[in-house]
Amino acid sequence: MRGPASTSARPRQGAWCAVAGLLLVALAPAAPLADDAAVSDSATDSYAADVRRCPRPADPRRDHMECRLNWFDATLETLTEFWAGARNDMGKIGVVPRASVYGSFFASAGLPGGGTLLGGTLSLSLTLDMGKLAGARGLSFYVGGLGALSKEPWPFPVSVNYVKSGAWLTELYVQQALFDGRLTLTAGRLQPAMSFAFLPVMLNYLSNLAYTGWLAFDEPPYPPQFRSQWGAQAAWTVDPEWQVAAGLFNNNPYAAAGAAHGFDWQFQEGNVGVLVMAQGAWLPGARKGSGALPGMYGLGGWYDGNRFADLGTGATSKGSYGLYAMAQQMVLRQGDPGSGRGLTAWALFTWTPRVNVNLTPIGLEGGASWHGFAEARPRDTVSLAAYAGRYSPALPGDHKILGLEATYDLSLTRAISVIADFQGIFGVNGVPGVNAFVAGLQLGLTL
Repeated sequence: MRGPASTSARPRQGAWCAVAGLLLVALAPAAPLADDAAVSDSATDSYAADVRRCPRPADPRRDHMECRLNWFDATLETLTEFWAGARNDMGKIGVVPRASVYGSFFASAGLPGGGTLLGGTLSLSLTLDMGKLAGARGLSFYVGGLGALSKEPWPFPVSVNYVKSGAWLTELYVQQALFDGRLTLTAGRLQPAMSFAFLPVMLNYLSNLAYTGWLAFDEPPYPPQFRSQWGAQAAWTVDPEWQVAAGLFNNNPYAAAGAAHGFDWQFQEGNVGVLVMAQGAWLPGARKGSGALPGMYGLGGWYDGNRFADLGTGATSKGSYGLYAMAQQMVLRQGDPGSGRGLTAWALFTWTPRVNVNLTPIGLEGGASWHGFAEARPRDTVSLAAYAGRYSPALPGDHKILGLEATYDLSLTRAISVIADFQGIFGVNGVPGVNAFVAGLQLGLTL
């Protein structure tokens, strides 16, 4: 979200027709599919972990840090059925490879740059359970990376495939679970945004602003797959419904931007201090056997000891901090207790008082996702989201941004999905009167 925006792009009628055709197919009756909770045979006892935190355990792109040791059925959840038996055998000894590929096509009216956006990402990960491999109980190793190929005509993040072409290492860490998994300690190359100020329901959206959350200490992550830093963090599940977490991270801006394809491992390149994050969360419905509708409510804060340029004068000052609050709650459940089908509402608010060094010192976003809303299509998901922010008063003028997004996730199989996406953006890059309307399709394959 940098710089002024101007001009407008010619709308692409083909994209709108394709999206309309997809919706007609999506709404057509299909053979009933088993409920997610029924077909899943996850080794995880907790409904909270299986459905709320880990909806797609075979997909590394939608795999939250807490889910990376979760068992998944390679026959049902991946395209590579011809070696599913080998994958299941590998999982039994503690070797868990995951892969997915996403391709997208977007067209717009109003975004600067014109043309269409074509993008694709290949995500790969490998988890090693050292307890199974070497008898080191609770110890695991994780490495993840991605490759991307894209055409980028727009200076605005309308898609999670909006990345420059290339390949990157994203995360590399070791993790130790203690006290029957209630305490986890993690160290290595980490992405703070995958553990803090993050709600799993955000994975249902394609816009980076909704997909990654609006962290007030920086611009919305550009793109979300990077932001890796050396660091360490701990998460303690006090009981199934309460969790606290804290992390200490380097704050090298070049590493955060994906320099050296994720291999910029220097601690200091002009940066000083560290980034500290902490969060507490209440998870109603997480206790085994609880009939409560599942939810997540969190409060957190951060401090970054780096030096930052003043947005008005260019002078530098040290330190910035902020707070955030977030909530995700299933408000309507379809099916038996434990069913993953239902309507979930969510919201995230971020704030920082350092308005002279933060581009978006205040942000608010929220929405709702309805998973399995139709009996004929129990795995499809329809979602709506809105986000709003105010740019720093240190910048000239009164800059605001407002965005709306609607998505329809058509689940063809557990390994193949097609997502139709519509976005309206008002005040692109904070420029009053510059508005845009975007439509696109994304195909996702779990390999």
